[in-house]
Amino acid sequence: MKKFEFNLQKLLEIREKKEELQKLKLAKASGEYHLEVNKVEKIKDNVKNYKSKLTKEKNISVENLRLLDYISSNAEKAIKNLEPVIEEKRKKMEREIEIYNSLRRERKVVEILKEKKYNQYMEELNKEEQKLVDEMAKNTYLKSKADKLNSEN
Repeated sequence: MKKFEFNLQKLLEIREKKEELQKLKLAKASGEYHLEVNKVEKIKDNVKNYKSKLTKEKNISVENLRLLDYISSNAEKAIKNLEPVIEEKRKKMEREIEIYNSLRRERKVVEILKEKKYNQYMEELNKEEQKLVDEMAKNTYLKSKADKLNSEN
């Protein structure tokens, strides 16, 4: 019997390629999102570190308190300015996830079809092999029976 060939193999390869490209887009979008989130975390950490540094000092000057207020105020503004950017990056990442999931489902449909076709091919191959084994057993039986009859005569 001829070897297994899947007539939609090219389609499967195209879908796999599309999925891989989308995975790269998703990784890029995710990286951009996390970069913006990390900016906010870094701003918060810097303010927190400066506050803890000031609380460790014994004599806190008015100038340092004003500086802390200025830093906190600017940090809040920076975080507020980053919020729409983060939201946009999050939405973009979610769109890329949806596209990726859709492409993955499309690829899996063709893979399942390929698996079914392969299982059918294996069943047919097993049937053919069984037919050959049965034919050989039948021929061996008939030959031994014929040899018996010839030896009796």
